[in-house]
Amino acid sequence: MRRLAGRQELVDRLDRQLARIEEHERELARIGPQLAALEERVESLRERVEGVPVVAPRPDGSADALDQVEARSLWDELQRQREQVRARISAAARFEERLRQIEESLGS
Repeated sequence: MRRLAGRQELVDRLDRQLARIEEHERELARIGPQLAALEERVESLRERVEGVPVVAPRPDGSADALDQVEARSLWDELQRQREQVRARISAAARFEERLRQIEESLGS
């Protein structure tokens, strides 16, 4: 059976977790404005892409299918990266909330 940790061990663990939270907060503060700027750019691109051909048609009205496929691929990659950034920020926020709850339970 595992022995319950002593109070000092719990305090030490909490201190380490608080240091990690501070690291995450600094990282979130650093990437938050970048994410906001990226979201604005993505929204601007989305507005431009919707209703407008991704590739300008040729004078005869046709568009190069390969260019359209490449443009769609780039757009999909941009969306995928955006979702990854959002997932990381969401995970960091959940982590901070869990640590806050631990802090409260140890403080009581």
